[in-house]
Amino acid sequence: MLPKLSTNNIGVICREVHTNNTKAFLDAWVTACGPSSPATIYVSSGRYLLRNAMFHGCNNHVITFGIDATLVAPSDYRIIGNAPNWLDFQDVTGLPIISDILEGQGI
Repeated sequence: MLPKLSTNNIGVICREVHTNNTKAFLDAWVTACGPSSPATIYVSSGRYLLRNAMFHGCNNHVITFGIDATLVAPSDYRIIGNAPNWLDFQDVTGLPIISDILEGQGI
């Protein structure tokens, strides 16, 4: 069985859509990219606000995102600034994302 990192254990995540949870998601990614074997990042049910986030590749193993939640972009696109994407995965190959809903709100 793959190690499972719950975002609730990595950082303080608020299920209210008005609280920015980007740092907790990025922290979970960094932890999962550590020197261990393949890992799963699990997001429990709720609605989570994420501003623009860039996830950089893990060269040493595969990460699976298991999302039993709704990830929500800011309703005002100006909040993400000049970022070209809301969620950006760079240098990542074969990333399984098992998700309920990604709510981009037009971004």
